Amino acid sequence: MRKHIFLFFSALLFLYACKGSSDASGVIDRNEMVNLLVDVHLVDGSLATQPNADSLYKVGTGRYLLIFKQHLTDSAQFKKSMKYYATQPEIMLKIYDDVNKKLQAKNDSLAMIILKDQQRVVKDQARAAKQLQELNAKKEKMKQDSALKKIREHDLKVMKENERKYKEQALKKIKVKPDNKKIN
Repeated sequence: MRKHIFLFFSALLFLYACKGSSDASGVIDRNEMVNLLVDVHLVDGSLATQPNADSLYKVGTGRYLLIFKQHLTDSAQFKKSMKYYATQPEIMLKIYDDVNKKLQAKNDSLAMIILKDQQRVVKDQARAAKQLQELNAKKEKMKQDSALKKIREHDLKVMKENERKYKEQALKKIKVKPDNKKIN
């Protein structure tokens, strides 16, 4: 008999606990709850990427408190609201559908920014490669121009030397003295 009484009261307690409270006083508004949950899940995600697990409590607590402050609420009201909405599964599903949509929109926006940034980086790299190629071409042209200038200077020097030699030979042939007088 004791077993049956214990089982009866356990079932009664279980059913009473599942009934939940239909009192919505002090519960965060549905739309504000959506925005709050979006921010809470963003902080959850950022904390999941923290390398130092020892400081998670300190860092996480501060971030959550900042979110509650931004949404003009506190952790007690948040917990009360979560308990209330947990007893209202249809509303909770709608809330999380909205949370999922907002998080997806943020993710899409971030993906678009990353894509644009990657495209900009590719364009910058292509522009830099083109500028480098043009610079190398100019450098090569300068080398060629410098080599041509040296060749021209050398040719001019050789031509002047040849001209001097030809003049000397011509002067010897016509036997002209250095003072430009002809000898006959």
